[in-house]
Order: sequence, then structure tokens, then C-alpha cells
Amino acid sequence: MSLIRTLDEFVHARFSREQRRFIKFLVVGGSGVPVNLGFVFLTTTLIGAALSTGTRDSVAYIVGIAVSIFTNFLLNHSWTWGDRTAGEEGHFFRRLAKFYLVSSLAAVFQFATSAGLSTLLRETDTFTWVIAGEYRLYHAVAPMAGILVGLVLNYGANNLWTFRKKAS
Repeated sequence: MSLIRTLDEFVHARFSREQRRFIKFLVVGGSGVPVNLGFVFLTTTLIGAALSTGTRDSVAYIVGIAVSIFTNFLLNHSWTWGDRTAGEEGHFFRRLAKFYLVSSLAAVFQFATSAGLSTLLRETDTFTWVIAGEYRLYHAVAPMAGILVGLVLNYGANNLWTFRKKAS
């Protein structure tokens, strides 16, 4: 028996459908973290010292957020809320627009947290540790804190609005 099948059986035996949905949402969100951080790293590295530190960091965070929202939508549409979206492919772009709207509102909170925390952390020796070139420890810590802030808003609104249950 495969590890995935065993894990799937374990989860189905212990959690309700909605609990499993939230677990899937967390897994998808978790998969978005390396996407987000990867694009923050790429953008920071590509921009380098061409912009002021604050501007460069803001651009990098926005790029990371935008790309991770899209990859998260694809996974949530097909897996997390797949039971609600099956057979309704004509609604894909409407859901995508709703998902971006909800995620963008959550991203405002994520961005504010990331930028605000970056401002505080870049003033400390501990969080300015160089990872690679201009990329420092606070470039990873601040976005991760922002991601956590947007989690509850994002799940609740997408569950109730973007991927709402079909009318019986």
C-alpha cells in the first residue's frame, strides 16, 4: 500500500469533510510558501541594489504574493474545493477573479505585516544576517509572518464565497 493511500485513509477516518478541507487548504497554503519565498528571492536577486532597500523589498513581496496566489488558486480549485467545482468548468474564471479579490484583501494584511516587520527587523543585527547577496534573513521571516496573518481571512472568505456550496 502506498504512503499516500495510507495517509489518505488515516485522514478520512479521523476528520470530517470540512476538517479535511481545511487541512487541504493548509497544505496548499504551505505549498505556496516556497513559491512566495522563491519569487521574493528571485526578485530581490534580480533587482539587487538597483532600487532603494525598501522599494526593492516591496516589489519583491508583491511579486511573491501575486505568483503564489495563482498557484494556490489552481490547487484549491482542483483539490481543496474540487467537490464543489467538479463539472462547473465554465465558472473557472469567475472563481479565479473572486479568489484574487479575496486573496488580494488578505494580501493587503500580508503585505502590511511583511513591510512593517521588515522595517523593524532590518534595524536588528540578528535579522540582517546575509543569506545570499542582498537577500537577508528578514526577507524570509517577514513574509512568513505576513502569510500567517492572511490565513484565516483567506480561508473563511474563499470557503463562504469563492467556493461556496452549491444550492441544493
